Amino acid sequence: MKKIEHNIALRLVKALNLILMTAPFAACWYVYYSERTVSPYYAKGNWLIVALFAIIYFSYGKIFDGFLVSINRISEMVYSQTLAAIISDGIMYIITWLLMKHLPNIVPMLLLLVVQLVISILWCICAHTWYFKTNKPQKSAIIYNAREGMERLIGEYGMDKKFKVVFEVKSDACIADLSMLDGIETVFLSGIHSHDRNIILKYCVLKGISIKYDKKILEKYTNIAQKSKDEILNEFNSHIEKGLSSKIIEEKHKNDEKNIVVKEEKHSWFYFFINSFKDKFIFILIVLAIINKFVGDDTLGTIIILAIGFASALIRFFQDYSTYKFNQSLKSKLFSTATVIRNGKEKNIKTEDIVLGDIVHLNAGSIIPADVMILESKDLFLNQSVFTGESAPIEKKDSYIPSNEIFSLSNICLMGTSVISGKATGVVISTGFSTYLGNMGKQIDNKKEITNFEKGMNNITKLLIKYMLVVSIAVFIIYALIRKDVLEAILFALSVAVGITPTMLPMIVNVNLTKGTKTLAKKKTLVKNIQSIQNLGAIDVLCTDKTGTLTLDKIVLQKYINVEGKEDLSILEYAYLNSYYGTGMKNLVDKAVITYGNEHNIKEKIVDYEKVDEIPFDYTRKIMSVVVKHDDHYRIITKGALEEILKRCTTVKINGEHKDLTQNMIANINSNAKDLALQGMQVIALASKREYSGKDIFNSSDESEMVFIGFVAFLDPPKKDVKTTIKNLKEYGVTTKILTGDNQYATENVSRLVGIPNDKILTGSDIDKMSDDELSKQVEDVDIFARMNPLQKERIITILKKNGHVVGYMGDGVNDAPSLHNADVGICVNTATDIAKEASDIILLEKNLKVVFNGVVEGRKVYGNIIKYMKMALSSDFGDVFSIFIASIFLPFLPLLPIQMLLQDFLYDFSQIAIPYDNVDKEFLLKPRKWNTKGLGTFMNVMGPISSIIDVLAFLAFWFILGYNNIASESYFQTAWFVECLISETLIIHFVRTSKIPFVQSRANPILTALTMVTIIGTIITPILFHNISSFHFEILPPLYYLIVIGLTALYVVLVQIVKKIYIRKVGEWL
Repeated sequence: MKKIEHNIALRLVKALNLILMTAPFAACWYVYYSERTVSPYYAKGNWLIVALFAIIYFSYGKIFDGFLVSINRISEMVYSQTLAAIISDGIMYIITWLLMKHLPNIVPMLLLLVVQLVISILWCICAHTWYFKTNKPQKSAIIYNAREGMERLIGEYGMDKKFKVVFEVKSDACIADLSMLDGIETVFLSGIHSHDRNIILKYCVLKGISIKYDKKILEKYTNIAQKSKDEILNEFNSHIEKGLSSKIIEEKHKNDEKNIVVKEEKHSWFYFFINSFKDKFIFILIVLAIINKFVGDDTLGTIIILAIGFASALIRFFQDYSTYKFNQSLKSKLFSTATVIRNGKEKNIKTEDIVLGDIVHLNAGSIIPADVMILESKDLFLNQSVFTGESAPIEKKDSYIPSNEIFSLSNICLMGTSVISGKATGVVISTGFSTYLGNMGKQIDNKKEITNFEKGMNNITKLLIKYMLVVSIAVFIIYALIRKDVLEAILFALSVAVGITPTMLPMIVNVNLTKGTKTLAKKKTLVKNIQSIQNLGAIDVLCTDKTGTLTLDKIVLQKYINVEGKEDLSILEYAYLNSYYGTGMKNLVDKAVITYGNEHNIKEKIVDYEKVDEIPFDYTRKIMSVVVKHDDHYRIITKGALEEILKRCTTVKINGEHKDLTQNMIANINSNAKDLALQGMQVIALASKREYSGKDIFNSSDESEMVFIGFVAFLDPPKKDVKTTIKNLKEYGVTTKILTGDNQYATENVSRLVGIPNDKILTGSDIDKMSDDELSKQVEDVDIFARMNPLQKERIITILKKNGHVVGYMGDGVNDAPSLHNADVGICVNTATDIAKEASDIILLEKNLKVVFNGVVEGRKVYGNIIKYMKMALSSDFGDVFSIFIASIFLPFLPLLPIQMLLQDFLYDFSQIAIPYDNVDKEFLLKPRKWNTKGLGTFMNVMGPISSIIDVLAFLAFWFILGYNNIASESYFQTAWFVECLISETLIIHFVRTSKIPFVQSRANPILTALTMVTIIGTIITPILFHNISSFHFEILPPLYYLIVIGLTALYVVLVQIVKKIYIRKVGEWL
């Protein structure tokens, strides 16, 4: 609340500056200059002149950063404000000159400038003093690597009042002891490596929050953590085996808010209807309508002007509202789930529906759905990097260990963290905004990192605003000098500002992205982040796992082989016991073993076995064990990667006897496994051990000195269409690389069948031996990476990105989460683990590479149509500016009236509504398209003047051939240019949209073609319909005019095609 009040006060202080700087000008104008104007209108309309000064001063003050009290020094603010005042006074002096029709006395204006300078100095001193009295200097630390001297720079920049430097330290020393930052309010980073920077920044965020509420929440959770399981369950009316009852759940849903940490505002159609009128185009139309009514007394003209504005708003409303509705329906299909116990039954529910007291089951891949107290756990390890920045696994247990830090409470799991390995059962102790993550959401402005797409759009917007300001002011001055009518000059300048601004840009971009999202949704692809569609079109490397993506995802158990290479049913029994009693997520291997075992009545043979314990799978060990009891004997049964199993074995089972595992035997085992792998099979090894330590609790240290008993082999053949899809991706500039945890031989076999080069294969162990420089060279030549762990996969993604590639990654497991998050586009299937879905941008409803290919093509279409509109709009607008400049200088009247210009802009925008649905040439789609706006300036500078050449020829034809060369024929000239300019602009859409010959080699979408034809017809009949309405100044033109227009249009078309060929030859591309 204090922050809001302070911001309001700061805005009022800035507003005071505007009032104080405008007041002397108003006095100067009223006392001296207003009495000397020629026109009596301006003697009564002094408010307009004063308001114009205020607008100009404020605009230039903002441009020169004259109001940044918290950043700039006093001298910098005085300089910026004085510069803004000089420019504003200068412009107003020119306007006064035009109004007085002779050079005015400059002395009052110079005295005004002196007064403004004094006011600026006094305001800056007072504002600066007030700001830093109410905002005490923040305790600051400087962390550097590349250079020192930041403290000196702070002093030089005048920021020493805002930041009090407590100490300077090198980054490595700071990371070694991050606690030194405790109590610091601001940190300056200088030349810090990105990895180190992220560690420091996350710690800073953490500590910044702890000042506000960590103590309170730590105290609360410490009290909960110390309670017994029965106490906490009774407190929430829950039961570890039965969970909550329906009645309690219903009450909690009534009383508690949903379990969400980010509130998304929902809007009705009325919200979008009102917002559709918040547009500068409509604002200027309303101003014109008011002036037309009260100055020109033209009711019909006013109604038509307002009707144009209403039609424009309706178009925007329907597009924006339909986009919003679709995005809302899409979000309803994208949600996280959690496994809970309710009414004694295990069920999956939406995370947002979790309530206090819910009993949740956690497994590898789960995202903690709320703040949870652990009741039971087994080898539970969490990733808490979302809070701490540290990716090292943290073990959580079902017992309390005292700690003074919330992340170290041993039996408390925080919402948003994820399970790396192990399993647990817990009770929900906080939901939604009451959780630690929810509190963070209240304290932090949750802004995502700006993408290249957003940066590009922001840069274009800034460029257009500056361009519009400069051009509008220039047009105003030129026209005011010629016509000496300031009001009309202002209206004309405002109309020019609207005319040269691509007002449809936000709508075109949003509709393009939404249209791409809709198209992909029909092709079984859901887009979480709408802007990732463009990134999908930009990828040139697609990294994917083997299983399910390239293969059928229908693993079938083929063989169960002992050490001698013979089939042995006991091997199948061991495998079945391990898969059947494993409580984690059943992967494809487990499902295949259980299915095959059920078909062969294995389940009946293990009825006497009782599960004792389990050692869950993790991606470091790459194995998983269960402990079973049979006839008072305890046995550990372990399955996993062959090399990991062999490491833990000292003996081998042959013909029922245990023998020492020799190197020859290991070689023979590896040879048998390799033979199966070369046949395309996935090999999983099995080991066993009889052991009982006296307690029914086992851990990974028990997985040693085991007996190797054999392995099971599975077949997952490639999909039929994968080879064609990979070939198509290659044709479209996308290289497919396999990153898999499977063995290299099976991977090599699959890659051969699907057409991925396998001349060279790198394994995880090979990669670990390489430096980043060595690996950056290898990743360009190698397409198959086998036996990869999560960190190795992530490293490959990082290296590829550093090499300049746009990388897509397709995965669905816990081990894929780091790579999915790190890739430019993360892709997973809807059946993936929660952590994988959370890290992804794109979710596939069908695990098929063809779906990804469709997404790549659609992404490039979206990019093509956005860039197409921008090049059309900018080149057209730039050409109009040239033409207006030329016309304003040489013509004794306006080339177009403001209302005509706005009507022309409306009709031209109408013709472009269908651009998001336009076809894109295949040649354009074949190349990956990164978001790049560098070519826009070149395109604009080439194509803009081309349209101006035609406009100048049109001026000459109208002047000399048609005789529209005096004030009496002003309306004829304006009508002629209105029609010619709009027809040529509309027709040229078809020439800009493709690098080919339009209508012959490349045809637009029928909707776009229809809209452009309707616009051209509408352009021709508009003057005929409105020629009796005086405010529009339209006339009926002779047949000779239309022959001239046909000739000029034909010349324009030929000229554009010639320039297009030269442009492509020089630049290398058209769009």
